[in-house]
Amino acid sequence: MASFAKLKNAIPGVLKATGSDITLRFVTIGDYNETNGTVSESNTDVPIKALVDNISKTEVNDLINENDKRVLIAAKDVTTTPTTKDKVLINNIVHQIITVDTTEAAGIAITFTLIVRS
Repeated sequence: MASFAKLKNAIPGVLKATGSDITLRFVTIGDYNETNGTVSESNTDVPIKALVDNISKTEVNDLINENDKRVLIAAKDVTTTPTTKDKVLINNIVHQIITVDTTEAAGIAITFTLIVRS
């Protein structure tokens, strides 16, 4: 298990050296305002490094579009697992998270792969 912990610690360094700057925006849903019919939300922005890649045409299906992007982040760089209510800012463009896949080794989260859409 110690080697998996070392892997978890190594991934952020690799992303720092080769990744792009992004912002992971954790969204907390607030209260519903009956007067104007809106729901408040608060955001917590976390600047991190990530590998950002385009979706290939062979990956397109009912859920994933050709213009979506794949974002790989180190689990160690965040304090909580991203969800589909959260957002990713790439070059100051807001992207909605469509899916979150966790890569684990020996029960330890190593990376999160996000499919995002602007």
